Amino acid sequence: MGKKHPYLQAISYFYESIVFLESDTLKSQKAALKGNQLLSRYSNKEAYLFRARVLHNSAIIQQKNDHIKTVVDMLLNQIIPLAKKSGDTLKLATYYTQLAMIFMNSRERSKAETYYNLAIEMSKNLSVNSPVLAKAYILASANYNYLFKFPQSKSMLDKAKAILINYPKSEIQPDYYFSEGNYFEGVHQYKSALKSYDKGIAIGKELKLSYLVKSLLIQKYSALTNLKDYKAAQHILDSVAKDNDFMTSANNRKSIFNQQARNNFRLGNIKAAYSWLERHGKLSDSLYKSKINTDINALEAKFRTAENKKRISELTAANEKVKFEAKNRLLMNWLLGTVSLVLALLLVGGFLFFQNRKKLKELNYQQELKYIDQQYQVKLTRAMINGQDEERKRLARDLHDGLGGMLAAVKINLSGWSAKSGLTDDQELGSIVNRLDNSITELRSIAGNLMPASLLKFGLEVSLRDLCESFMSDSLVIDFQCLGVIDGLPVDQQMTIYRIVQELLNNVAKHSKAKNVLLQCSLYLNNFMITIEDDGVGFDIGSLEEKKGMGISNIKTRVAYLGGKFDIISGNNGQGTNVNIELKVESKIS
Repeated sequence: MGKKHPYLQAISYFYESIVFLESDTLKSQKAALKGNQLLSRYSNKEAYLFRARVLHNSAIIQQKNDHIKTVVDMLLNQIIPLAKKSGDTLKLATYYTQLAMIFMNSRERSKAETYYNLAIEMSKNLSVNSPVLAKAYILASANYNYLFKFPQSKSMLDKAKAILINYPKSEIQPDYYFSEGNYFEGVHQYKSALKSYDKGIAIGKELKLSYLVKSLLIQKYSALTNLKDYKAAQHILDSVAKDNDFMTSANNRKSIFNQQARNNFRLGNIKAAYSWLERHGKLSDSLYKSKINTDINALEAKFRTAENKKRISELTAANEKVKFEAKNRLLMNWLLGTVSLVLALLLVGGFLFFQNRKKLKELNYQQELKYIDQQYQVKLTRAMINGQDEERKRLARDLHDGLGGMLAAVKINLSGWSAKSGLTDDQELGSIVNRLDNSITELRSIAGNLMPASLLKFGLEVSLRDLCESFMSDSLVIDFQCLGVIDGLPVDQQMTIYRIVQELLNNVAKHSKAKNVLLQCSLYLNNFMITIEDDGVGFDIGSLEEKKGMGISNIKTRVAYLGGKFDIISGNNGQGTNVNIELKVESKIS
């Protein structure tokens, strides 16, 4: 399908990233990056929309890894601009709503209010009865509850309710009753809050929204404790604590354990309360070591008194056990003979075991020798690459500071002499000075290629962007895309990556006859991915060994240095070349 229908193949990566979004985030991330890369060739509205959606999948993965800053950056600078280009106002409003949710959960409620209002205005222009608009109203209401702006919260709820009349079985209905219950709790109308939560729970169960039902039950528990109905509240806690899916989250467990301790204490179940308190403390050391309130201290004192009585009972039982063991000593003497026989058998078995272990040691020794040889090869490769880089630094320094300085001095002296001699208008002398200027410029370019100063001063991303610009011309356009933060690596690893990209671009410029090149670099956990694709003539991969001038062996050596993978897709069919490289790096970014 890829050769005949490249556009459909590009779209397929979006669905692949969806399939692996929950089960294998690394595969999902790779598919998302590949889909965005392939779709970037197209400039129609549908392509823009699929790019926004596939990048949104990547943002979801970043959010799961708590890289909230990256998610916000992707939404503001990539996803939302692409959604605008696509003209899909509904999708754009959805992305603004998600951005507002991130700010709301990060306690930046004023920023959240701004983006909720923006999403609401967009959705209203699209349709006054849209479920997307209802969702925005509900979330805006929740944000106003956090800001203690209860009149505004009620206004949002009323608008959402008017829309949801048309969608009685919508999955948004439980969210509405969640926010409505929060509003009633905020204005101390706890019985009304209970009614809202019960309505949301009933619809959530009917729609099989298990997690949302548990969240509504927790809110119902809060309203019941405010009404001092601790027995009913306890039934809710017990049912939620039995739900394995809900209790998978450490934060959920910590919250439930804490509330179990508090509510059992209110009910006078001292032992149970202390047990829940211990479980909560083990889950969170910082909370366990913090100051516990007076009621819990009193609870602990009562429980320890009960524990002392329990220890007395255990000591009495231990004395009875000693008497019982004395009666069994005669039986133990009879068993000694049997044990002796077993020991003899163990000696024979031990001898056989020793022989096998000796053989195993020899095998391990051979494996260790193989491992030492592999490590030596790695060190040799590292020494070779480091030696090359050091020699490049020395040559760059000598050329720039030595020969470059001498040429500059010759130019200054020659210009001064021409001024004194009155030969400033001499064309031949001017030509000589121009040649000196060109020589100095060429010398600086050579020194820069040997050791890029921008890499040491400004980091990998800036130096790669400068490298791309140096290869660009009227006949060659390079689109460089940096996905995520790629700086923060050790300098030697940055230099290795720079040299790999430099060699790849050099091959494209010399051999491919391409007009357009797409270069993508991204860092995910400890995996650094490089993808470069051109629209050139391509080549026969089977002839790589014969083409020594393409520098493929040098690229492979540097990829092996970082324990990476190297893959080339090409042919003589005029469809260009695609190179994918995955490197193992020591990222300092958490």
